[in-house]
Amino acid sequence: MPITRPRLVTFDVTGTLLRTKLEHYGEIGMKYGAPELNLRVLAPSFKQHYSRLSREHPVFGKHTGLGWQNWWKNLVYGVFRDQHPGISQDILEKVSNNLVKLYGTHECWEKYPGTKDILSYLNERDVIIGVISNFDDRLENILESTGIREHFSFVLTSYDYGCEKPELGIFEEALKLGGKARGEAIKPAEAFHVGDNFKLDYIGAKRAGWYAFLMTHDCQTPEKYKDIPKFELFANLAELKDHFKTLLN
Repeated sequence: MPITRPRLVTFDVTGTLLRTKLEHYGEIGMKYGAPELNLRVLAPSFKQHYSRLSREHPVFGKHTGLGWQNWWKNLVYGVFRDQHPGISQDILEKVSNNLVKLYGTHECWEKYPGTKDILSYLNERDVIIGVISNFDDRLENILESTGIREHFSFVLTSYDYGCEKPELGIFEEALKLGGKARGEAIKPAEAFHVGDNFKLDYIGAKRAGWYAFLMTHDCQTPEKYKDIPKFELFANLAELKDHFKTLLN
């Protein structure tokens, strides 16, 4: 069965259009007097605290009263204390405040190759483009700061909406926003979502009745992706653009 011509395309941001490095934690830490971090320990430590906070305070603490700023500050505290239990509260406060601020700017983010190219191509083809991201209030500024906000008709974050991908509601809200931007309703079968997370992006979009494309950015495809059709799995944004050309011509 032929795929419908896209009328709405939404993108995840982190790991899909923009990338960042955890090395900034060590750099900013040392700038404000923290001991050096072991980078091999940093990634698993970050993942552990991210998972814990996501369980205890979902949607970056929106519904528990913690709020996204304190959510991230708690994560920073945990990461540094894992390696340096005796680190002072004063240093932690300075480091966490500056990391939260810095990660809201282009200083900690860079575009994947082909990001501007694919967004411009879709804009030129009269496709409504939006963002659906499990992110906090900093995302608008990050997109502006990295020079890609102008391409999107809307930016929908989990913190603003109140629920996260893969929940159905956030995809339904994106359809409404896309329809408003287009001036007419858009059906789920006319919507496409692009992301790098199998559960949050690919499965979430599929369950909402959308088409879904999974980005790997040249990483070795995990075994769990072996059943995904090749036309839904892309190694880079240039490949994805070429595929959109077949759908939009």
